[in-house]
Amino acid sequence: MAVSVPKKTTLKELRDLSDAALVERIGKQQDLSSFGVIYERYRRRVLDRAQYMVNDPEDAEDLTQEVFLKLFRNASKYKQQSAFAAWFKVLTYNTVIDELRKLKRIRLVPLPGDTEAPLPALSDSENTIREKQMFEMLHDRLMQLLELIQPEEKVMLLMKYREDIAVKSIASSMGLGESAVKMRLRRARKKVLDLDRSMPALIEA
Repeated sequence: MAVSVPKKTTLKELRDLSDAALVERIGKQQDLSSFGVIYERYRRRVLDRAQYMVNDPEDAEDLTQEVFLKLFRNASKYKQQSAFAAWFKVLTYNTVIDELRKLKRIRLVPLPGDTEAPLPALSDSENTIREKQMFEMLHDRLMQLLELIQPEEKVMLLMKYREDIAVKSIASSMGLGESAVKMRLRRARKKVLDLDRSMPALIEA
């Protein structure tokens, strides 16, 4: 009696699969072809995120490879209750933060004032206005201003305002309490807006 051999999935068929299905194959079978398709789909955006965070092409390439290596190792941990893109976005930031911590380029420890309120209290409407100012700032100018603040402040602002990652996830990524993250975001946002006002000629055509 002949034994039927399972038909091998072609590259075209793999490219038609959802992210979740591909990651499931990676997690269960360590399937390199599925991994290649995910790499194809997400390499550019992972590289862009790394570039935003470190502002160095070579470092960004190295970090991108580290992110995908971590994806391959942790694919089985992905639960399909959440969209893969959102889960992978957090994994990307977690990986980059871990690498920057190893290189001692960001400071991820509680600081004095994290749970205090040294800044004047703001109403909800004032907070909304300041956040709107952040969103409306020209992209190139914002990225240049972010280079003038502390790396950990830059990372937090990118996670919150570029990626719309929840404060709870930021706190988990950085090993801080949610109140500390909110305080640091508030300080960093104020710092960027103050720089924007005080340096009107920072970017010229």
